Amino acid sequence: MCFVESKNALKPVISCAINLKSYLNSEIFTESPLILKSRENILEFLLLNHPIDCTICDQAGECDLQDHSLIHGVASKRFYKYKRMVDDKYIGPVIITAMTRCIHCTRCIRFCFEIAGLKELGIFGRGVYSEVGIYKSNGQLTSELSGNLIDLCPVGSFTKRLKKISLV
Repeated sequence: MCFVESKNALKPVISCAINLKSYLNSEIFTESPLILKSRENILEFLLLNHPIDCTICDQAGECDLQDHSLIHGVASKRFYKYKRMVDDKYIGPVIITAMTRCIHCTRCIRFCFEIAGLKELGIFGRGVYSEVGIYKSNGQLTSELSGNLIDLCPVGSFTKRLKKISLV
C-alpha cells in the first residue's frame, strides 16, 4: 500500500523499501491515478483470501485492512470465488489464532526475530498454500514478548485467549 510514483522511475516504487537518497532530486507523487489504481489492485489481492467477517472479528474498528478498504475500495472482484481455509493452531496459553484471516504481511515473523530475538515463526508452503507457523516441535511460542503479536497483527489473526471465570 506504500506505492509512490517518481519521475525518475519507469514504474511505481514501494516507498518503504527504497533508498531515499537515490530519489532526492526527483518529484514524488502519492495520489496519481496510476498509484491509486496500483493500491486498489494490491488491496484486491490482500482481500482475495481474507474472510469478510469484520462484524465478528476482534480487530473490527482497529483493522488496517478494513481502513484501507474504506479508503481505496475495490469496485469488483476479478479472481477466485472460493477462499482458502487454514486450520487454527495452538501456539501458546496467551494467544488464539485465526489464521484464515492472515494476509502474510510478516509483521509477526519480523517482530519475533528482530525484537524478541528468537526465530520461532516462519512462513511455510508457497503461493496459496502459504501459512504462518512455528518452527519449534513443541508448537508453542516461548518468548515473553509473544503476547505483543495480538496488538501487532493488522488483521486479527492473533487474538487474546480469555480465561473463563467460574461463578460457582
